[in-house]
Amino acid sequence: MANPMTYVPTLTHATERDVDLLLVEELEASTDFLVWFTDVAGCSATGLLSGMVRHSTRRMHNRREIDISVEIEAASGRVLLLIENKLDTDEQPDQASSYRDEARTRAGEYHIVRTVLVCPDDYAAQHRAFVQAFDAWVSYERIAAFLAERADRTTGEIAARLRYRARLMRQAIDKQRRGYAPVIHPAKQAFSARYVELLKVEAPSLVPGPSMLKDGPAESRTMIFGPESLPAWPFLPQTRIVHQLRAANANVNFYTWGDHFAELSKHMESAIVDNGFRLEPTVNRRAGGRSGLMVVADTPKVDLLADFDIQIEAIRAGIAAARRLQAWVRSHRAELQDWSQVVSRLEGGRA
Repeated sequence: MANPMTYVPTLTHATERDVDLLLVEELEASTDFLVWFTDVAGCSATGLLSGMVRHSTRRMHNRREIDISVEIEAASGRVLLLIENKLDTDEQPDQASSYRDEARTRAGEYHIVRTVLVCPDDYAAQHRAFVQAFDAWVSYERIAAFLAERADRTTGEIAARLRYRARLMRQAIDKQRRGYAPVIHPAKQAFSARYVELLKVEAPSLVPGPSMLKDGPAESRTMIFGPESLPAWPFLPQTRIVHQLRAANANVNFYTWGDHFAELSKHMESAIVDNGFRLEPTVNRRAGGRSGLMVVADTPKVDLLADFDIQIEAIRAGIAAARRLQAWVRSHRAELQDWSQVVSRLEGGRA
């Protein structure tokens, strides 16, 4: 067993999604945790019989998602917890009020309905109004302490799992305090260096971007080519070309054009169909975020942390796809200008 003083968590850094999944598992699998959590949330369920946990449930009356919902059957009545987890992202407009609206909508079905915010102490201190908009607040620190205390009362595999989860919660707390610090992986560095050398031979017109030439974070799985790889035509929005290793595609992304995907796809489809490309809008989850429009070429999947030489043909295929996309852009100047005018009209501006 690793020394607790020198132990480094398996994850490079804890994310909000990691905490989501940890909470879902504990609420689903541990009656002790479920009873404790409902008590801290101020709605103790006397005679708890069962609980059903759902992650990222979509509301019926609008498109906002509930991070975690917990339906509890107890002798004292049915309880519904609507849980929002926040690690380090700002609240979205009307996010807390949407939880309250959902609680009011569901109130007739349950004995108790509570909205609960889960976040670190420091986050709560920085966003007091947001915290107060929920019925209850459960801190990461209290969850970590509960898991650690349970670990001290048991032994073996269960104790080891609980200690690991407590460490993950503390890691998330530290991330919220200090901000994100990328973890550099030597294998990733070596892969990127080999990729850049191969690029010089296979496609010298594709210029390595800054992230390909410096020590990037281990979780990055995208080769982002430099802006010089594409023409700087004034009518284009910000545009970039990439090779996504894990997602198994190369693509050119026209920023903000995805907001008009339905209309633009009518114009662009005929220009890509013979090339084997496809159109996709990007998904931007930030408040007020814009969507990009991608022209996509499928490629073999590549594992950045696996042996480069074993995968070299798949890597070459990805580079070749990126080169074909680059050539497609350069050969469609007139059409791209026409499409930019479509966007301008749709946005009420001038071409």
